[in-house]
Amino acid sequence: MNERPNRRREERGSRVRDERSQNRPADYGDRPRRSSQKHKGGKVLYYGVLAILLGVLVFSSVKIISYMMEKKESEKSQQDLIDQVVTPVTPSNDNTDGSTGSEPDYISVDFAALQAKYPDVVGWIYGANTGINYPIVQTAEEGGEYYLYRDIDGSSNKNGTIFLDWRCNSDFTTQNNLLYGHNMKSGRMFAAITKYKDQSFYDAHPYLYLYTPNQLYRVNLFAGMVTPHDSDVYAYELSSDYIKQCISSSTFTSTTGTPTGNILTLSTCDYVYDNARYVVMGEMVPIDWPS
Repeated sequence: MNERPNRRREERGSRVRDERSQNRPADYGDRPRRSSQKHKGGKVLYYGVLAILLGVLVFSSVKIISYMMEKKESEKSQQDLIDQVVTPVTPSNDNTDGSTGSEPDYISVDFAALQAKYPDVVGWIYGANTGINYPIVQTAEEGGEYYLYRDIDGSSNKNGTIFLDWRCNSDFTTQNNLLYGHNMKSGRMFAAITKYKDQSFYDAHPYLYLYTPNQLYRVNLFAGMVTPHDSDVYAYELSSDYIKQCISSSTFTSTTGTPTGNILTLSTCDYVYDNARYVVMGEMVPIDWPS
């Protein structure tokens, strides 16, 4: 007697469960799995980015440490060399202490000792209190750029060594003698010559000295200018008209006039535009050794 009502209730309950099952969202059962996959993917991305950042940090740290070590090595090597072969000179007829500021106006260079150890040395460039006090080397190796990233002993160093263009005469008898040096952020090498962009610096330091084994030159500066890396200033012979153009383009005003003798041109990189250079030009005037 009671089986039929019970059976009806069971059938009704079954239909309700079926309807609920049909109305359930299709991805209901997938939600836990997708959430887990998304979380896992986020962790992978996080650790991937972290690994990249750590790699960049390590790489940058190594480069900075390497740069600082090379700078320190270059400074020590240069100072050791100065201590070994350079002597301050006070001329006997000079009533002052022979200096302009903290450094002597003249020095003496022991070229015999210098060239015995470093045979590529051809000269020394010096200017009291200018930051310029370096040996000059010359070689035709590697297209004349052997010392671009090498110290005077041939060891690798980003500071390089000041070098004379290999096509110029090693005794500086070329009409335009070209010297090259890096513009280092530390202020080393030829970074110092960019100070001649200011008239006041020129007024305080209007000349440099070029020492060679056989002759001393006072280099009377007459022009400094920003120029392309392939400009005519890098020719070994400069016309009088071109020299006048350089003077008119100079960042400082000199009273030395247009030179008639040989010229020393110091060149370094500048960053006012791509492949820009800054050069300082001076007339080489032979003078007697101070005594």
